[in-house]
Amino acid sequence: MVTTRSVKILIIDDNPDIHSDFIKILTTKSAHENDQLAKFEHQVFGKQHSNSNLPSFRLITATQGQEGVAKIAEGIEENDPYALAFVDIRMPPGWDGIETAKKIWELDPNIQIVLCTAYSDYTWEETIQHLGQRENLLILKKPFDSIAVRQLSCALTKKWELLQETRDYTQLLEKQVKERTRSLQESLSVTRGTLESSADGILVVNNKNQVIDYNKNLMKMFQITQKDILEEASSILNFIAEKIDKPNTFLKFVFKLGISKNNSKTTTLKCKDRRILEIYTQPYKLHETITGRIWCFRDITKRALLEEQLQHQATHDSLTQLPNRVLLTDRLSQLISNAKRNNTVFCVLFFDLDRFKLINDSFSHIAGDKLLQDVVQRIRQVMREEDTLARLGGDEFVALLKSHDETNGAKVAKKFLDVFHNPFEVNSHQIRITPSIGIAIFPRDGQSIDELLRNADIAMYRAKEEGGNQFQFYTYSLGKKSVARMELEAELYQALERDEFFLCYQPQLDFKTKKLVSAEALIRWRHPKKGILLPVNFIPLAEETGLILPVGEWVLREACKQNKQWQQLGLPNIRVAVNVATKQLKHPEFGIVVREILAETKLSPEFLEIEVTENVILTSKEAASIFSDLKKLGIHLALDDFGSGYMLLNHLKVFPIDRIKIDKSYISNIHYNKVDEVIIQAIITLAHSLDLEIVAEGVESCEQLQFLETHHCTEAQGYYFCKPLASNEFEAFLRKSESV
Repeated sequence: MVTTRSVKILIIDDNPDIHSDFIKILTTKSAHENDQLAKFEHQVFGKQHSNSNLPSFRLITATQGQEGVAKIAEGIEENDPYALAFVDIRMPPGWDGIETAKKIWELDPNIQIVLCTAYSDYTWEETIQHLGQRENLLILKKPFDSIAVRQLSCALTKKWELLQETRDYTQLLEKQVKERTRSLQESLSVTRGTLESSADGILVVNNKNQVIDYNKNLMKMFQITQKDILEEASSILNFIAEKIDKPNTFLKFVFKLGISKNNSKTTTLKCKDRRILEIYTQPYKLHETITGRIWCFRDITKRALLEEQLQHQATHDSLTQLPNRVLLTDRLSQLISNAKRNNTVFCVLFFDLDRFKLINDSFSHIAGDKLLQDVVQRIRQVMREEDTLARLGGDEFVALLKSHDETNGAKVAKKFLDVFHNPFEVNSHQIRITPSIGIAIFPRDGQSIDELLRNADIAMYRAKEEGGNQFQFYTYSLGKKSVARMELEAELYQALERDEFFLCYQPQLDFKTKKLVSAEALIRWRHPKKGILLPVNFIPLAEETGLILPVGEWVLREACKQNKQWQQLGLPNIRVAVNVATKQLKHPEFGIVVREILAETKLSPEFLEIEVTENVILTSKEAASIFSDLKKLGIHLALDDFGSGYMLLNHLKVFPIDRIKIDKSYISNIHYNKVDEVIIQAIITLAHSLDLEIVAEGVESCEQLQFLETHHCTEAQGYYFCKPLASNEFEAFLRKSESV
């Protein structure tokens, strides 16, 4: 029976959250991921593995270098060594990652070590200076990509296993030779089946420059004939060198090694036919005397290409193949450092496409994506090779122009505008679109990444306010927009005092009964000058200033009071859902306020639902305790905008959620985006498995409704049924639903 391979991995980091992240990444895999890893392992290592034979990681954690070294020692003593260690560079107050790695290798020189850092603590050259050139050392930059960490762990632990196998193989050879007669001591007898079962090309040579053994994969890998293999070992190595893209590199590797030296080495080289080979060699002994060397040649082309692809995916936008925010941040950081060191300037151009949403709405998202690709192609043609064009998301782009002052920045911006003069052809349609461009100059307009991007963004919105199809430089006066923001803040304070807020209610209907079961309370501001304002225009400011506390309390009280009034009129009993912000949930008296409002309005808790977003749960340590208290009261709890943030699924086990609301961004893509449809189905399946209700937000079409009903969604709300209604209008809606 095939059993699961189990290897030990040590995680040394002073941050327990990092331990949790690694444990989650390395122990949680879907069936699909297992299939992919199995295929990946077969491609990389040449052996067919079932899912059950994928590596099972035993994860051990330590918070300091000293503790980690102690665990390494324990593993050695118990004859259960570690294959891989992830070591954080910074672990105050103890050893840093470099010192820890030194101590670990003193105990176990074979363990694979990955140094993890989010800072430029050591350059690679400095790391090598401290630790020496090692084939079992890698550096991993934070933040981690979960796929990359899993692949890296699989690859390094497999490498460790292979090295163990090679050492065992060498010991086997020595044992066999010892058991043979003296006349056979000059030859290395290896079971032909063992050699031929390996996907590697294997060459065994002795100190007399003779080929002792080899396998067919070696001959196939380098097109070596039977006649060639009878040559001296040095001739074979020279023949192999001719296949390498840079032959001298391989020959220097062989020369420095020295056939009689007691050392093992691994190197990676590219062949002239573009294959990538991993070359491993180590000496073998007879009677404690080195008598030859074993060479293993492995084709890792697919693995290398996959690693390159994963790295590219982590740092590039999938639609345009431009650098994404991660890579942009890195390049902007380098640009700032170089400019400070050389006392030079550079430009940051922040631009988006005017009325791009109209393109998506009119021609579909597919057409919008094609337009973005065409825009990128034109922009690239007017940019220098050394400059960077990145996509932040949607239709937002950033260009970094090295050594460009205001004059040169304006010239490039004009070139950008010029490329939009001719219409774009998308799906046989002639589309005209224009950009709005904002420009920030280093160091005048900012000396940090955030400042430069923010100020260029402000300048871009100024260009958009002026009608678009133009560029604007950031100026101090643009920063004065904060004055207008302060005015809005003052008006927000007065809005409570002047009773300018009111609530609208949007129905939520049950799929099975087709009846109204609940309603979401949505705040509106009847601004004396600007008219009716939606939450998006003032709630972010209320959250930022702390006004969300009194505003949120007003919403909660008003919704409970209104629901109780409807009940007293004999209308159907429904839940009213109220959105709660992070600051509200974090407030120590939030639970008390909820109880007081329920007592004051005499509304039964079962008719109140508290809605929070994923971000509220992730940013509030108190959330679990508060949710538990609210649940005990009988209040319903809902997770809003599910799928729009970075929800950790294990939170669904901790928090007593009654229902989750699928974010409307997924609903709007039904019949447009197969990935979003699959995600919706997965969310519904997950919810049913956890015995949770499902509410689909933003349902606007019959097609969306049919899709959701087909996949057993529980409830739905959206403009397809009804827009948010004022209290008197919703009362009429309630009466109508009662009679249906």
